[in-house]
Amino acid sequence: MTDHNAVASILITGGYGCIGAETTKWLLRHTDSHVTVCSRQVSQSRTASVFADVDRSRLRCVAVDVREQAELQQLLNDHKITHVAHLAGLQTPDCNQHRDLGMQINLGGTQNLIEAMKASGLPLQRYVFASSVAVYGPRASYPTGVVPVSAVPQPVNVYGAWKLAGEVISRLFAEETGVPTISVRPGALFGPGRDAGLTATPTTALKHVAKGLPYQIPYRSRQDYLYAPDVGAAVAQTLVAPFSGYDAFTLRGHSVNTQQFVDALSLAVAELGIEHQITIGTQEVPFICDLDEAPFCQAFPKAPLTDLQAAIKQSLEVFQQAVTKR
Repeated sequence: MTDHNAVASILITGGYGCIGAETTKWLLRHTDSHVTVCSRQVSQSRTASVFADVDRSRLRCVAVDVREQAELQQLLNDHKITHVAHLAGLQTPDCNQHRDLGMQINLGGTQNLIEAMKASGLPLQRYVFASSVAVYGPRASYPTGVVPVSAVPQPVNVYGAWKLAGEVISRLFAEETGVPTISVRPGALFGPGRDAGLTATPTTALKHVAKGLPYQIPYRSRQDYLYAPDVGAAVAQTLVAPFSGYDAFTLRGHSVNTQQFVDALSLAVAELGIEHQITIGTQEVPFICDLDEAPFCQAFPKAPLTDLQAAIKQSLEVFQQAVTKR
């Protein structure tokens, strides 16, 4: 019998990554859970760097490759895991350049984890799969107005295709086992920890501001901007808040174009007493945006949404501190 009042033992795959780190930090700050982070490579120095601002007494970091089902099962059993958030995976550029490896990790790794969870015999209470808005097609593929979560998926790259397949096998896991399961679909993250891909360029711009350098964001298109700590808090909520069955959700964010983002940046730097040299390119990239966040807000009403200007300011402060330490 599952004891829902016992202290949770939570596994975060890909826990050193942007979302994984923020999810882990939120759990350590706001719950009494024990958190196990796994990654292909683990070191004390990296752990101390990524989680420098939280109490690490309830944190364990373990080296595991999601391509190895036996390793995953042993990890689950050794730490008596009760909740799992699967955030490990290659980002879009790496998936495009190394498709065999991308499929092994992003899709094969998800199936390996699912089989390991089933074979573990553990009374799991929650499984959360990190999908992506990449399961959708370009914005022009959908009518004007809010794009519902149920809109027809039309992934335009292998990353989105594998995320969509991951959602399907996660739903099948829920149906086969009865474990409450959620697929979350983050959009374009910005802020601390974001480092790769076309949609990382707004974060790269903020890092350049912190260094006093010029930078051009190459596109002017509208997209959903999600602040990394907000996404971490959202994923944490999907792990610990009451839920049953299976569902997929798009997360809370800010649907703005690049000019609006830079306008918010201008206000943020004014508050900090600095200036920026950020310009905007002419590319039009058909990012999906205007996604319906109402179902997520109804299911997880405590998930935060930081004001865009405040989120940019907080990010700049983090990046300024990093520059000062060098």
